[in-house]
Amino acid sequence: MRGDWIWNLKSAALPPNEDQRLERLRDFEVLDTTPDQAFDQITMLAAAICGTPVALMSLVDGRRLWFKSRQGMAAVEISREIAFCAHAILCPDEVMVVPDTTLDERFQDNPLTTDAASPVRFYAGSPIVTEDGLAVGTICVIDHEVRALSPDQVLSLKSLSSLASTLLERGRLQRNRVRLAEDQMQQDTAVMRALLTSGRDIKSFVDLQYVYQFVNPAYLDYWDREPSEIVGQSVAAIVGQEQFERVIRQPMDRALAGENVEFEAVLEFPRLGKRAFEVTYQPAWGEDGKIFGIVVRAQDVQIRKERETQFQETMRMLEQRTIEQERFIHIISHDLREPINTINNFTSLLASSDEMQWPGEARRYLDFVRNGGLRMERLLDDLLKFVRLNPEVMTLQQVDLSQLVDEVRADLALSLEHAGGEIIVDSLQSVWGDPTLLRLLLQNLVSNALKFARLGAPPVVVITCRDDEDAVYLSVRDNGIGIPADKIDTAFEMFRRLNHKKKYPGTGLGLSICRRVAELHGGSITAESTVDEGSCFTLRLPKNSLPKQEPA
Repeated sequence: MRGDWIWNLKSAALPPNEDQRLERLRDFEVLDTTPDQAFDQITMLAAAICGTPVALMSLVDGRRLWFKSRQGMAAVEISREIAFCAHAILCPDEVMVVPDTTLDERFQDNPLTTDAASPVRFYAGSPIVTEDGLAVGTICVIDHEVRALSPDQVLSLKSLSSLASTLLERGRLQRNRVRLAEDQMQQDTAVMRALLTSGRDIKSFVDLQYVYQFVNPAYLDYWDREPSEIVGQSVAAIVGQEQFERVIRQPMDRALAGENVEFEAVLEFPRLGKRAFEVTYQPAWGEDGKIFGIVVRAQDVQIRKERETQFQETMRMLEQRTIEQERFIHIISHDLREPINTINNFTSLLASSDEMQWPGEARRYLDFVRNGGLRMERLLDDLLKFVRLNPEVMTLQQVDLSQLVDEVRADLALSLEHAGGEIIVDSLQSVWGDPTLLRLLLQNLVSNALKFARLGAPPVVVITCRDDEDAVYLSVRDNGIGIPADKIDTAFEMFRRLNHKKKYPGTGLGLSICRRVAELHGGSITAESTVDEGSCFTLRLPKNSLPKQEPA
């Protein structure tokens, strides 16, 4: 028993020319081949034109329906018994449209219709017909909701199936020219995409006489016109003769001469006034190798231009405000570092010299000087990091915390190996923030976990993430020596050392840097700890308090 649905299933009859049809399909040598960009563009265009989530190039084999190209469907083939396309190829000259499969007696009991998870409610298939009238498959579109197609959409679907047939025929007859045919196909579908799809950009098609043959809805919105008021009119009649001669004609002539033209222009619209645009003119080539028009794409960059102006003004102000800070940083990084480096270099030479016979007390004093110099060098490095932490250095974007942890793991690879430690990651997500500063925070917390490990207990760092309506919480937990309860509140203060410097070297600025990074993100960082068990540091990043910037 193959299931109750088989009893009521109405499978399609075989075409009268089934043997010749299958022979021709085999001749194409296309079954079970790898994806082809040209056919994928056809199905992408079919989905865009018809507004459906699924579009397929289906080839009807003896017992199966195999998809040469598919958009929105995971399966690569289905049984011919349940295939809608098996019905569509019975009428090669017609586009089969099924607005509601539940109302069509051929498909009411079809398992594709009755599938509870993803039912087929709408189907439209245009047969792919060879030059001698054999239907080998379809270009079809599918939706999970009842719908209808306009006459233009039906005509476009038929054009796409004809285009698919042409491509198959060329592949069979002229295999040595397949690449040329695919290139031509890509150009053809690029023109069709520009003509038939819409979006935020202004798109149009202009013929050799500078006359509009197509405009998309965005174009109509900018000019506040109806299609009938623009299509068939000259560019000069719509934009104005003066604006056409001053801005548009010269780059259009270059495009009509075969050049891809890109330029910036300020155009004036009746309702919106002057707007800045980035404009692209792409010549449209016919199969005869001649240009028959221009595909026009214009992107409104007015807001970006205004932001660039604001940015330049902000940069000018920042340059004035940062002069003293740069002077201070220069003092730290150059004027102070140079004598410290000199002290460290010479004390190192003195300590390592075999010729110097230092008495015990002198050697002890030399070590004091040397260790003090090294501590001062580390202090200067941390001070430089701290003073450079300010809002002006932040670059806000979506930050993948998993990737950030991988980078920190790579940075600390030697320390991890030396300590015999590991980093365990669980449930991380993307957050809005500055990747460099967040990486510095994570690196400080993980470094502390490795540094303050318990004797005999290899350090284990566990990094997790959770969120609620207001914030994201990133936690770094270790199994180290812990922090006494009476010192947790002061752990984030500058230069605050919680352990003896001889046993645990450092400047006491690490957690201060972490707190500053949290504050720059409008958040906070807290610590929980138990002596001889470990510590947990939690960074709170609010979701709505950061400045709204576009991802870098």
